[in-house]
Amino acid sequence: MSYLVENISDKCCVYRQVLPFQRKGPKKRRFPNEAHFELRKGELGLSVNWDKYMNIESNYILIALTQNQSNGKFQEHTAYKIFKYPVSLFRSIEKIDEVVHKPIFNGNPSPVGKPNNRSHAEVIYENDMEIFVKLSDYCLENYDNAYCEFDVNSINDKVKELKALLNNTPYHSL
Repeated sequence: MSYLVENISDKCCVYRQVLPFQRKGPKKRRFPNEAHFELRKGELGLSVNWDKYMNIESNYILIALTQNQSNGKFQEHTAYKIFKYPVSLFRSIEKIDEVVHKPIFNGNPSPVGKPNNRSHAEVIYENDMEIFVKLSDYCLENYDNAYCEFDVNSINDKVKELKALLNNTPYHSL
C-alpha cells in the first residue's frame, strides 16, 4: 500500500519547519534566513507538508516522532518553528520548477522513527540565492500570516504517550 500522488493547486498552502539555530551571519539577520531554503546534497526539492493532510499540531507531532538519521534520537519538536507558504508564491517565482506531492510511506506499521507522511511534498528547484532571498523576504514581509504561532509544549503529553506506544514501554517511564 502507498498513498496516491495528487496535484497540489495554487490555492493550497504548505508548511516548512526550520530550526532557529541554523542562522548564519550577523545575529540580526532575518528569520527564516536564506540558509533555511538551501537544498542539501542529494536533495531535488525543499521538503514541505501540504495543508490538505497536515495542520500545525500534527506537523509538530510528526517532527517529534521522527528520529534523527545521524544519531537515532527522536527530534526535539520544541526546537522547531513552522512557516506557512501559499503554493501560488512558489509557482510565481521564475526559477522554481514545481510543487509536487511526494507522500512518504514506510510501511504499515511504519518503522519506529520513520513515520508515514501523506502530506509530504517538495518544492523543486536548484539552489539559487535569488530564490532563497524571495522566500526569506516573503516571511519578513508577511510574518503575521507566514509564522505559525503554536504552543509546542501543549502537545508534550500526547508526544510522550505516542512514543511510549511506539516503544512498547509504559507511558510514565519515558
